[in-house]
Amino acid sequence: MNGSRVRRRVLVSWIALNNDPYERERSGSFRLVDGQLVPGPTLTLLLDPESPYVGSVSDFVLFHSRSTKKGETRQSRAVDETLRELKVREPSLRVHLELWDGSDPTDHAQLFQFLRVRLLAVRNRFAGRELVVHVSPGTPSMQTVLVLMGETGFIEQPFILVKSYRKEERGGRPAVVPVQLGIETYYKAYRAARPSEVSSEDASLVWDPARFRSSRLKAVFAEARRFARLNVPVLLLGERGTGKTTLAGWIRTNSPYRRAERDDNWPAVACGQYTPETMRAELFGYRRGSFTGALSDRAGLLAAAHKETLFLDEVGDVSKDLQRLLIKAIEEKRYMRLGDDRLLESDFRLISATNLDDETLHQRLDPDFLDRISVLSLRLPALREIPEELPWLWQLVFSQAIHSAGVGMVRLPVGVHRGIVERLGQHPLPGNLRDLFRLAYRILSARDDGGAPFDAEAAALYGLEALESVQNTVANETMPKAVSRAFAESRRLDSIIPPGKVLATKAVERALKAYMANEVRRLAKERGTAADSLCDVTDRALREWVSAHDKDG
Repeated sequence: MNGSRVRRRVLVSWIALNNDPYERERSGSFRLVDGQLVPGPTLTLLLDPESPYVGSVSDFVLFHSRSTKKGETRQSRAVDETLRELKVREPSLRVHLELWDGSDPTDHAQLFQFLRVRLLAVRNRFAGRELVVHVSPGTPSMQTVLVLMGETGFIEQPFILVKSYRKEERGGRPAVVPVQLGIETYYKAYRAARPSEVSSEDASLVWDPARFRSSRLKAVFAEARRFARLNVPVLLLGERGTGKTTLAGWIRTNSPYRRAERDDNWPAVACGQYTPETMRAELFGYRRGSFTGALSDRAGLLAAAHKETLFLDEVGDVSKDLQRLLIKAIEEKRYMRLGDDRLLESDFRLISATNLDDETLHQRLDPDFLDRISVLSLRLPALREIPEELPWLWQLVFSQAIHSAGVGMVRLPVGVHRGIVERLGQHPLPGNLRDLFRLAYRILSARDDGGAPFDAEAAALYGLEALESVQNTVANETMPKAVSRAFAESRRLDSIIPPGKVLATKAVERALKAYMANEVRRLAKERGTAADSLCDVTDRALREWVSAHDKDG
């Protein structure tokens, strides 16, 4: 396994106070067996011929504490001697010291708070690379916290928990073995869960409410937590790329309407991918011979969703005929397969999602159907409305992009990342998380160019150029709608008018007046009355408002 090509793993460990770099007697002197020093856990993992990690680790993140005593202590001695030994025996290994300022190495809460922050920083620093988390060194509390954090989902993939054995304790086992307790938690299930047939890059991200900084996102997930317990339909609203599929998975994972065996493929359908006929067959199932091509019985997603959550993505694309069939299934929890004459039952909970605006949604969906799927509703904010979340979201997207793209280690200086986040805060980001992925992939392509790789700053500029071109093609309606929504919610315009940008007030005013004019004229036509009887301007003025907006393009 030796060779620079495979030296990509990152070892993460505490210092073994009494056994690094070599095991010690109670007196403090090194222990000898047959006249030889006995390697401690760190050297065992890195150098023992029976360790599977020999030659594969390029970086070592070493956690240690500070002693309150002056001069050399057991802590400082163990760190210094380990570093000296590694410098001689593993000169290419890069060691990164991480100081823990806690006062009690047996306090699980102190250790957890420290590791929760530092392990996230380590994950971001070594994005896409496997972390080898060594749980043998350290106090029993340090070991326990690391194991539980790994098992309950607080360490992001890819990683592996391992422990090392003294030679006399191995009993035929390797020097280093994986550690798995098999603890099942909602957080692990949330990470692993994927809806069937609904997939997008942004859906692979895990939104951890503990990271949230904006009051709006905190409020959305607080409501989602309350809604999750109820067998009541939930409608998720928001622009494309705002994380609606992710939120649907979060609600399911935090609810009683989840069967663990379906976590990797729970019932969902992207409604826009089907014709009305094929979508009906997909949802309701069919009997053999009920139509051409029905060669065998099929249960359908409603059957699969019994005691589960059913997710209808792009629900605005459901046909009117199918909407009427779904009303019965939602209300009565009963349905009938194509070609069958028996009513079947499915006790499912429904979550729907759409990126359509309210006006278009009301045009496409039957009022009765819309009422039933939106008993509870949640609106996810666009990224430009929650700029406080951009720093951690960008790091998460960048790490995911590295993993998805299959490139080698790609690092950017902290200052470059900070500059990217600042530029993102000044951009409307119409594609939201998808714009972040687009930016990340362009940066990776520039940095990983085998012929002429860009330096970090040039790669960042190269990626941002694509975002600028997107910004220039954003429709004029984006700004008026954003301003209108901010007005309706009594929010400030900070994210809508970032530094260096100018609000086109005339264009916003014309768009709003054109919207009012079109709605008043539509309503007057439906009611069979004159437009000026519904407002305080003439019909001619309303037509002029529409015309003025049309001239804006």
